[in-house]
This record gives sequence, structure tokens and C-alpha cells, in this order.
Amino acid sequence: MAKSRKIRERDATPHVPERMCVICRERFAKAALSRHVKDEQGNLIIDATKTRPGRGWYVCDRPECLKRFEKYRPNARRKGGKNA
Repeated sequence: MAKSRKIRERDATPHVPERMCVICRERFAKAALSRHVKDEQGNLIIDATKTRPGRGWYVCDRPECLKRFEKYRPNARRKGGKNA
């Protein structure tokens, strides 16, 4: 573990956190995605500061992903799954 830390310290490029879009499943820099969380009523709202507590869902800015995300229901059971 100490070796990887030394390599990272010498590396000129800083670490950039990555997250995955829940629609297209591609990885992007965290800053390039919008984060959504559930409010007290269970509605998805945009977390502009990306600091609200709870599970967050990230979506990229592609128009097709934004359109599909409007219908996205996190934690909904899907047809054909194990528990269906």
C-alpha cells in the first residue's frame, strides 16, 4: 500500500473523482454530472451543491439521458428481476 501512495505523490496529474451516469452507464468527472437526491416527500430534486445527505443519482448532460431520467424511478422493482 505504501508503494502506491509514493507513486501517486510523484504523479503530476491530480486525482479527479469519477461517477457513472445512471442512464447511459458511462463514467464522467464528478463535476460534469448533475446529482439528484430524494426530498422528504420522495421526489427527485437536483442537488446543486452535491453535498445533501443520502443516496445520490448522477446523470450526464446528454439530451437523451436527461429525457430518460425524467421517467427514472430509483429503487423501483423491475420486471424479470430476482424478486419479480
